[in-house]
Parts: sequence; C-alpha cells; structure tokens
Amino acid sequence: MSQTLEQIISTHAGKPDELLMVAEQLMDRYRAIPTSALPLMQQQLGLTATEIQSVLSFYHYPVTDVPIKCHVEVCRALSCHLKSADAVLRHLCDALDAIPDQVTKDGRLLIARVDCLSDCERAPAVHINGEHVAATDLDALVKRIQAALA
Repeated sequence: MSQTLEQIISTHAGKPDELLMVAEQLMDRYRAIPTSALPLMQQQLGLTATEIQSVLSFYHYPVTDVPIKCHVEVCRALSCHLKSADAVLRHLCDALDAIPDQVTKDGRLLIARVDCLSDCERAPAVHINGEHVAATDLDALVKRIQAALA
C-alpha cells in the first residue's frame, strides 16, 4: 500500500533538511508535487513557501493538481549537451505537441529540461517516469512516451 501525501510529509516533520527527500517521494508517488502539499510541507517541515519553491524549481519538480501520466526528463548538462540533447528535446516537443518545462494542456505530459540526471555515460540522458531510456532512436522514444500516455 502506498503512502498518502500526508503520511509522506509527516514522516519528515520537524526536519527541514529533508525537503528534497520529501519532494522525491512525492514525485515517485504522484509524478508531480500536488499543490495541496505546499502548505503541509511549510507546516510540517517549518520552511517558508519561498524556501520550498526554490528547491522545487531548481530540480524542475512540477507543482500541479493535475496528475501527470508521463514525466520526461532530458538532461542538459555538458556531456548530454555535446551529444545533441537540445535536438532530442526539440524532436520530442515537436512530435508530442509540448513546450519544454510546461505541463501539456491536457495535464498528462511534462517534458522537462534538467541540469543533470547522473547518466553521463549514456548521453544524451533521457528518463521517462524516472527510468532511463535510450535516446538513440528518436521515433522509438516518441512511441515509448505515447505508450506511457495510453
């Protein structure tokens, strides 16, 4: 049984240094940070809205009440950049009618540029819902995302 939003956050009550851990657990569970989690995070972790938002925006964690079905991350660090990560991002956004770093109008897809996925040896690094996928065949990558959205 998976934990509820309240259980995830209350487990870290009084531990502001565990904000990133809370955010990662919420991302694993919801593929986004539910808007309703923000005041609870402030209260339980003892942080300001600005402190929380600065961490969430740095890691490109989306804050939304719409459940995201597919969260795609494209690394933009140097090794991925040198291996054409920008072209991968453009291809995915064009093929899937998406804008980088914005949830699609139907709320089901987010293609985010991230600073590093720690996957340099497989550059350009792309993760779909937290799982590494090869970015060698872009059409196959689009099909995989479409399957995740189905």
